[in-house]
Amino acid sequence: MIQRIQTVFLLLAVIALSLFLWMPLINTDPALFNRPMGFRGWEVVHRYNGWMYLINLILTGTALGLSLVNIFLFKWRDLQMLLCWFCLILIGSAVLFVYYEYKIFVYPGGYVIFTPWNALAGGAALLQILALIYIRKDENTIKSMDRLR
Repeated sequence: MIQRIQTVFLLLAVIALSLFLWMPLINTDPALFNRPMGFRGWEVVHRYNGWMYLINLILTGTALGLSLVNIFLFKWRDLQMLLCWFCLILIGSAVLFVYYEYKIFVYPGGYVIFTPWNALAGGAALLQILALIYIRKDENTIKSMDRLR
């Protein structure tokens, strides 16, 4: 199963997205920034508005699930590349949703401090891009070998 480097990148993206859902994403008080308090990704707005944390959970969870399924699709490289693009779109949507919903709608004038754990979504997106590059490189290698025969 781990015969190509893109499998490692996809597995690391799954781990990063799992941590993105589990680790605290925001703090609501500047005095609490140095303390390990905050709201996790799946419960971040559960205390304020019930539907917003579900959207974050659905977007990030779908990207996590597609990345996990994508590991086992190493024989179908075209489908793997398509799923990598879908995961990138879902991760970008989740990041934009987290930022705009929490910054504008939940705390319109209050303090929202994003924790360093938010960088996990960017890391997962970077790992998806690396997996996409290596899947494309693998596809080009297979095509060049077919041409030589």
